[in-house]
Amino acid sequence: MAAGLSGQKIPKEYGQTAPFFRLAALVVPPCAVISAWMANGYASAHLCNITALLGAAYAFGSNVWLLRYGPRMYAVCCKESTWLGKEAFSTIQAACFPEYFALQSGSCILALGGAPSSWAKLLMTIATMLALVNQLVLGPRTAQLMVKLYDTSTGSADQPLLDGSSDVKKTFGMVHGISMLLDLLNLFAVFAYLCMVAG
Repeated sequence: MAAGLSGQKIPKEYGQTAPFFRLAALVVPPCAVISAWMANGYASAHLCNITALLGAAYAFGSNVWLLRYGPRMYAVCCKESTWLGKEAFSTIQAACFPEYFALQSGSCILALGGAPSSWAKLLMTIATMLALVNQLVLGPRTAQLMVKLYDTSTGSADQPLLDGSSDVKKTFGMVHGISMLLDLLNLFAVFAYLCMVAG
């Protein structure tokens, strides 16, 4: 077995795109309505500030957590490959990402509604767009490709696509890399927003 792999297949349910869209439909529209309500002056300035700061804090904190502890979880799963492996890490991510991206998008939308200035609105608009691209485009595509990566039916049990130089592996690497870049840009935009509204 290749290093870090347990040899287990990832259940196909974790490659489905429906959870990304279902959670987006449940979270994004209500957040957009609340955001528009705040932006149009139907809420007190105090309530707008609280909502905007909580939204930005969630977006920032969840992103920092993912970027910090994702690699740690990956290392542990690879080290404990006899019972976890890369497959366990990918399965956990695939199970969590629809909700993670929906809440990331929703929190950015809420922060946008309470943004106190045009520059703050611009920063949070950028953060919101980046989160929505991950929610609606890159996240679903990554989940589909990830299941194919560990599918042993296309190769030998000891040689899933992950170990080869397949088109699936290359496409997954590209899509996942772009998604991570957008997460990082989202983090910077939210951080700049928080610095701006703190002063």
